[in-house]
Amino acid sequence: MPGLASPFARPTLVAVALAAAGAVQALPALPAAQAYAQATSTDFAGNACDSGLLVGASSASAGCASVSTGVNAGSLATAGSGSVRITSNADTQSTGLDSHAGNGWSSAGFVDWMAIAGPAGKTGVLTGTLYFSGGLGASANGSANSSTNAGASYNFSASFFGQNVGLSGGVLQATNGTSNSSNPAGGAFTVTAPISFGNDGWAIGAITMTAITQAESAARPYQQTSASPLISADARAAAAFGHTLYWGGITILTVDGVELSGYALTSASGADYRFSTSPVPEPGTVALMLVGLGAISWRKRRSRL
Repeated sequence: MPGLASPFARPTLVAVALAAAGAVQALPALPAAQAYAQATSTDFAGNACDSGLLVGASSASAGCASVSTGVNAGSLATAGSGSVRITSNADTQSTGLDSHAGNGWSSAGFVDWMAIAGPAGKTGVLTGTLYFSGGLGASANGSANSSTNAGASYNFSASFFGQNVGLSGGVLQATNGTSNSSNPAGGAFTVTAPISFGNDGWAIGAITMTAITQAESAARPYQQTSASPLISADARAAAAFGHTLYWGGITILTVDGVELSGYALTSASGADYRFSTSPVPEPGTVALMLVGLGAISWRKRRSRL
């Protein structure tokens, strides 16, 4: 796991090798960029939806929702050049003697290729930053004798010029009214990759990002005997990452320990990875996040009354 990125002072140098950039040949042919997205939701009562695997040349989006008595489950997934956004939620409540369960699952990712100009035949070190932000939430309220539960998880990964970054992990679970929890997640991660400039003056590499989120909940009422009071239940879970995973830009490129400035960069998708690709959250993603995590906050407040 790479460490959290932190600002640091460094001198700004001009590479004496810049003159070699004039020898850079025509732009190389790059493999095509590709993105995929899929979203599913299920209420375990025969109602389900699946967006199917959607693949695009440089972007793909998918959304899916299952809404039925006692269940509101949904997922959104969007992937494009330099960013992946993904959200899942599952809200359930018992209705009378009936139990209800729901599941939301999303998956998205992309691969893009880029070429960077530099001094022919030289090697360099490329440093950039990855960001991800969002949160997990789970709330389960019911009898301790029932098996009401809720949980959410995320799994992110990325690579840059062959350097893998593990942003995976994080599972939150709430059971039988014993816990109401939220777990904000996020950070900035530095990735450093060695690159090699060919005889044509171009270094070619790929950037990839993948993400999966899942939310599950089950609300089960409890009644000890037919003459006993019925204890209802509700459970909510959300894995909400409106910005999720995005490229923060190239921090520095050095050749022989000297910063190379003013270099050219081209990518298959047209994205300029020298700069941040931070996306703007889609309204649907924001709404889903507020529904999932806002409901948990409301439940916390109510439990303190």
